[in-house]
Amino acid sequence: MKEIRLTRDFLRKPINSVLILMSIVLLIEALSWSIGYDIKASKMQQAGGFVHYAGILLRSLIIPELVTLFITITLINQFHKWLRLYSVQNSWQAIGRYEINFLPVLAFAYWLFTPVTQTVRYLLEKFPTYSFSLYWQKYILYTFSWSVYFTYLFPVTLIGYLALNISLLKDYLKQRRQAQETAEAEAAEAAQKALALSTTFSPKPTISSSYLTHLKGKNAIGELDFPVNDVYFFTIEDRFYYAELTKGRYLVGKTLNELETELDPTQFFRIKRDYIVNRQAVLNYAYWENGKYIVRLNSPEQHSIVVPRARMQEFREWLQSDHRPYIDSNSLTMASD
Repeated sequence: MKEIRLTRDFLRKPINSVLILMSIVLLIEALSWSIGYDIKASKMQQAGGFVHYAGILLRSLIIPELVTLFITITLINQFHKWLRLYSVQNSWQAIGRYEINFLPVLAFAYWLFTPVTQTVRYLLEKFPTYSFSLYWQKYILYTFSWSVYFTYLFPVTLIGYLALNISLLKDYLKQRRQAQETAEAEAAEAAQKALALSTTFSPKPTISSSYLTHLKGKNAIGELDFPVNDVYFFTIEDRFYYAELTKGRYLVGKTLNELETELDPTQFFRIKRDYIVNRQAVLNYAYWENGKYIVRLNSPEQHSIVVPRARMQEFREWLQSDHRPYIDSNSLTMASD
């Protein structure tokens, strides 16, 4: 995925602002109680118990700072529109430049939200007796000072970037999932078409040539001599080499390096270090992610192999090559009999 489309679904939902703030408040309260239990218990007692303490916390902190958070996230949203930020390249450098754009927004946000936040705090804390002089001196003029500004700057910047990155991550994960689902759907459709137009993989007549034509394998039940053209793919697992057939998986006595040199190159291709595939077993391939492809085989379990882009180019050229192995007429006659 070369770029991330900025849908900002997370930033557009006010409930997410509530969740962020509540998570932070709960974290701070938990740390405060664990570090200074006696001090917090004393404050709760002075407040008149848990209910009164929770009420103070709600009036003085949670509701006013919800206003702070809502205004800050609204600014971030609007700033996307002003700068026409609809997508960002999927690289650390591009994401870093994208996030630096919001430093001025978060630095300016305080001067915009503080009068609203402090007004809400005053109305809640001093209800029902209000005094304009107290409101103006303590809640407005006092907060328009550098000391209060820098007290707010760090938490506002932290919360702003937290919301921004959660939104970016959600967009990335959503689009990645959609890309995978699309690739899977296209691959499934191609597989259905291929199955409709062709029969399943069937053993090919033995080729009369200097290449390897038969192998001996064994499994937990017994041993088997089989034509190599019956093999969907050869692979290695735990330092043992296997051939995958319709009849099952058999352990063989040749390494992949030996098989690569002894098998007919028009019929078999070493698609990866640990796989050699039969041309007749290739069902389809599709782009996967991060420059990789997925190749599906027409085996009973529809085995899939993830292949890097560099190897995929050579594999595609091999598939497109018009090699037709020579088939001995005697073997064809025997097969028809």
